[in-house]
Amino acid sequence: MGRYTLNRLNFRSYGKLLTYSLLSLGLVPMVFPYIWMVLASFKVPAEIFDRFIPTSLTLEHYRMIFLMGSTGSANPFIRALANSLLVSSVTTLSVVIFGAITGYALARLRFRGRSLLNNFILFQMLFPVVLFLIPRFLLVTKLGWINTYQGMIAPFMMSAWAIFLFRQFFRTIPQELIDAARIDGCSELRIIFQVMLPLSKSVTIIVAVFTFMSMWDEFLWYLIVTKDYNLMPLSVLLGLFTKGEYSSYPGIQTAGATLLTIPILIIFFSFRKFFTEGIALSGIKG
Repeated sequence: MGRYTLNRLNFRSYGKLLTYSLLSLGLVPMVFPYIWMVLASFKVPAEIFDRFIPTSLTLEHYRMIFLMGSTGSANPFIRALANSLLVSSVTTLSVVIFGAITGYALARLRFRGRSLLNNFILFQMLFPVVLFLIPRFLLVTKLGWINTYQGMIAPFMMSAWAIFLFRQFFRTIPQELIDAARIDGCSELRIIFQVMLPLSKSVTIIVAVFTFMSMWDEFLWYLIVTKDYNLMPLSVLLGLFTKGEYSSYPGIQTAGATLLTIPILIIFFSFRKFFTEGIALSGIKG
């Protein structure tokens, strides 16, 4: 019996070792490009493609990013960084607010067409965003929002995914709490912001983090609607490094890409436990 137990423990240990080895092996092609990019941003130009580990380090690529002026705008990198922060923050706040309001209405209010609206939101989640690029662009052009902040923000102010998460979570909150708040004279909006949102802190953080990361990395839509360097977010400005006078400077390109990932890494390591929760909450049953 003891030998059987020992063999079983050894089998489990070997199984775990094999599993972790395979996972580590699969992680290499995912992590290696990022490590190479970070190292390349500190290499002298002659070593970028010739050596993996640099023999000497330089900050010249980062200095050139902050001092470049060929775009016709003063400090374009700083301005692009501010644009990215502005667009991502406003969009995230909007998604959280409208997601909570709509999710509450679908979860707790009774009105005609509620099931149809809920099905429409779920149906919308099935389609890739790229299908709506052309009608969205025509609408933004008709409104005169090309080269404006509202043109970048307005199409993303509501998210079907955020509405779905809030709706699913709000359905788990006891109805007695809502009834008690109504008896105390709270309006529906006060119930949302003073009762429901404080109870759904984890969902709110999940929605905010994923939305901010998505908007920070957005490229295609921003590239379509912005042509003014003063309005370009960081992702578009760095994308233009592959053309023009900076196309022959891979060090500047890798330095810019590294800077673009820093806020995402900070957010990920600060809220990493909510990423797994977000995956689990996406499958909540109502």
